[in-house]
Amino acid sequence: MTNRKYTNRRYLDALEKKVLVFDGAMGTSLQLQNLTAEHFGGEQYNGCNDYLVISYPEAVEKVHRSFLEVGVDVLETDTFRSNRLTMQEYKLQDRILEINIAAASLARKLTDEYAAKTGQPRFVAGSMGPTGKLPSTTDPELSNIAYDELIDIFREQAVGLIQGGVDLLLIETSQDILEVKAAITGIHNAFAETQQYLPIQAQVTLDTTGRMLLGTDINASLTILEGMGIDVIGLNCSTGPEHMREPIRFLGENSTLPVSCIPNAGLPLNVDGQAVYPLEPEPFANDMYEFVTKHNISVVGGCCGTTPEHLKLLIQKLDAHPHPKQTIAPLYASACLCHVSDFHATGTRPDLAR
Repeated sequence: MTNRKYTNRRYLDALEKKVLVFDGAMGTSLQLQNLTAEHFGGEQYNGCNDYLVISYPEAVEKVHRSFLEVGVDVLETDTFRSNRLTMQEYKLQDRILEINIAAASLARKLTDEYAAKTGQPRFVAGSMGPTGKLPSTTDPELSNIAYDELIDIFREQAVGLIQGGVDLLLIETSQDILEVKAAITGIHNAFAETQQYLPIQAQVTLDTTGRMLLGTDINASLTILEGMGIDVIGLNCSTGPEHMREPIRFLGENSTLPVSCIPNAGLPLNVDGQAVYPLEPEPFANDMYEFVTKHNISVVGGCCGTTPEHLKLLIQKLDAHPHPKQTIAPLYASACLCHVSDFHATGTRPDLAR
């Protein structure tokens, strides 16, 4: 754990005692409810899952409760896209604080309710997904954003989540390491603004070759992020557990921070134009249990396609597994590419594509 000050470190305190389990998929769970444009608040907002916390919070609450009922420790807020850049699509860029506060407040109310009812501490993670920009590229459109603006976009979202009562900030499904750096800096700026200091969990997304979209490998990701004032580092989304084995092994053996792993229910298949996630609950739970016991993973959960049943079996298998002892291998960063370290220090934008 880092040595910085916290105004709320309940999440980290719980993590020192046992492996914590996050919830499963929000988006695919909402799809099962067959929501109409009316539920989303009209055609203008149709399909905007994040706006449901305003237009029809009952749908989001139903998903949250389905995961709380099976015993998850952590709920993610329904705010994956709730930053002013991605919400421009729905002309909601001026309502970012309102949306994030509403989503965090809803999750906070439900976790407090279940904690009181069961005696099991429950936590809220403020979900912060990517902006859609790739600042490390040379593509004139995808890189067309000032680094300071990117920082401020994440600062604004973090302020709303903090005001809504989250226990930690979760940077997830990150595909550009420079954007992750901007998100972390933005969160620290939000801490200074609100005078609320919470844990940060940063998760990158790797493809089946073990690299981020623009070529950054797990060694470089760890080298860059570990010293940026975060508390948990890990992987989520993109693939199922089967393609995460080697990077998860590397993180488990080399990270000085607790490691999280929140995969999809397998690689998605295109079935009649719909994404179908093929990994069933039992093999999913078996793979995640192996990651915890063999690779010292501290936080697990499910991303796209994972259902309450996936998490229920995983929780049963873990049975409040104690937090793993970390044994750090020496000199893990020796293979790190110099240009990656250079941009970490200077904030300039290299071309990481490989």
